[in-house]
Amino acid sequence: MPHFHGGTALAGGPGVPEMRFGEPFRAGFVALRRLDVQREFLQASVHRALRYSVTSDPCSAAQMVSRDPIPCYGPFRRSFHRPGERATWVPGPDCMSLDDVQADVPTEADVLASFPALPDVMDPPDLVQQASVFRIYPDDTQIAAFRQWIGAARWLWNRYVEINQHLYDYEGRFAFQQELSSLLPQMKKAQGLEWLAEPPASHIVDVSCRFDQSLRKFLDDKQAVRAGRMSKNAAAGFPRFKSKRDREGSVYVSGQNVRLIRREANPHAARGWVELPAMDQTEVWERTVKGGKRKGQVDELPKPLRKAIRIRGGRWPEGHVQSVTIREDAPGVWIMSVQYLGPPPKRKRRGEDIDVPDPEVAARGYDLGCSSAAVGSDGSRLEPDRPLRKRVKRLRRAQRRSARRRQARLDQAQEKKKDIPRSRRERRAYAEEARIHHQVRNARYNFTHQFTHRATAKAVVTCAEDLNVSGMIRNPKLALSVSDAGMGEILRQLEYKSEWRGRHFVKIDRWAPSSKTCSGCDHKLDELSLSTRRWVCPACGADHDRDENAALNILRWGLKEALRRGTPKVTPGESRALVGGKSRKGKRTRRNSARKAQ
Repeated sequence: MPHFHGGTALAGGPGVPEMRFGEPFRAGFVALRRLDVQREFLQASVHRALRYSVTSDPCSAAQMVSRDPIPCYGPFRRSFHRPGERATWVPGPDCMSLDDVQADVPTEADVLASFPALPDVMDPPDLVQQASVFRIYPDDTQIAAFRQWIGAARWLWNRYVEINQHLYDYEGRFAFQQELSSLLPQMKKAQGLEWLAEPPASHIVDVSCRFDQSLRKFLDDKQAVRAGRMSKNAAAGFPRFKSKRDREGSVYVSGQNVRLIRREANPHAARGWVELPAMDQTEVWERTVKGGKRKGQVDELPKPLRKAIRIRGGRWPEGHVQSVTIREDAPGVWIMSVQYLGPPPKRKRRGEDIDVPDPEVAARGYDLGCSSAAVGSDGSRLEPDRPLRKRVKRLRRAQRRSARRRQARLDQAQEKKKDIPRSRRERRAYAEEARIHHQVRNARYNFTHQFTHRATAKAVVTCAEDLNVSGMIRNPKLALSVSDAGMGEILRQLEYKSEWRGRHFVKIDRWAPSSKTCSGCDHKLDELSLSTRRWVCPACGADHDRDENAALNILRWGLKEALRRGTPKVTPGESRALVGGKSRKGKRTRRNSARKAQ
């Protein structure tokens, strides 16, 4: 603790010279910082000097301990005054303000220099699970077939729900995938259910798989709630019936039953055709008999043909196609997603592969938010695109229009006491609303893909905070902004793109106090409101921007976590030594699998 001796001097501790209170404040502050005095001494001495030197005059602090005339040196014009006498002084040209004595805020280079070793680029994997999205252009007959297949899957799902409800009521058990799939052959042969055999068999079997997953999720969550590992609100419920009005239906087809045909006229573009099962169309060919007794007669020959559907996308699948999923993304817009196992995708320019550029920096941390989509540890800011905010007026107008027309139909049906189908104007209103949602979704995907591509290409290690997006959406004041920012999608894309390129991606704990911890001295504030965008550290005086300070802390903690886990070129034992911990002997310091493979 600071102590006084001699009446006029302040002694700091080992190696700190005595300092007169009448000397300029700058010399005292800089001397204390350069000699790295303990934090308690720094706070007490500087705050005491600030209270007397800056608020009244530079010699008032000495009057507290001495009644002798005190000389004032340095930037102050008046040199002597008597104890108890009010000194009138004017700051000289060398006098400093509080802004001049603030501590320097650390930069990204300072954080990286504090680590003696950093993770290196890994070898990218040979094969990764990925998907290519195409827009398909089916005709009216094919659209009707898709909707019939989706309806058949919905009907089968509802039957599974009904079967399990009856089984639990009478036998106290549930039916899972194996038992449910065994009922399909009998159901297809039942009278009145012949249409159940029209969709592809893989699409029908997929309903049993998805229902099995949903049922097991419900039972696992229920057991976790009983054990106290999960709250009741977060647990999944029992599978529910699906309505005809749900537009979430899709068609699942196994990859071995799909044939992709690439257009030869432009082999570099991802355009061509797709042939799906159960899409055969019978064409009647006419042939005229040229000789014999039946000369001149016309024979009709039915010819089954599999009609291909035109597709257009951004990247052609290069690998083993595993499955294909088809859905209606908007009225009249059908999307096909092709899941396949292949090498990591490469950028192409005029048909030629372009290698991923070398990283510009060893590591970079990002603080995701609403006012700024991402703030980097280098001080860069990415302004949010806000696709929903830009179209919210159009969307609300379309929603009000469709609601009015729906309510008019319901009132008319109640008056006439019979069901009335939707009018053309009501269907048009719903289509306009769906198109706006489609535009918002595409704009958000485009924004997130561009940012995550640049972020993973620039740095070897990318650090971000694991955000509770679902919890943030529950706040009605932040729900629209959080949903519009797409933070959950950004984290998902950063993770798999880093893996594809041999980079490292580290998630920081969502409860880590990144915003209210000083990145220079590790001082932690007790409270920091969301409206406070800048704050001054009471320990070191550093003036922090809230988001930039959080990005620096995320970078620092992320690098510690990456080195603690170990990388292909740094063992976990060496990593603990690099981040300041002691290397422990035993099985925990063994080389990781990548190091052992070498």
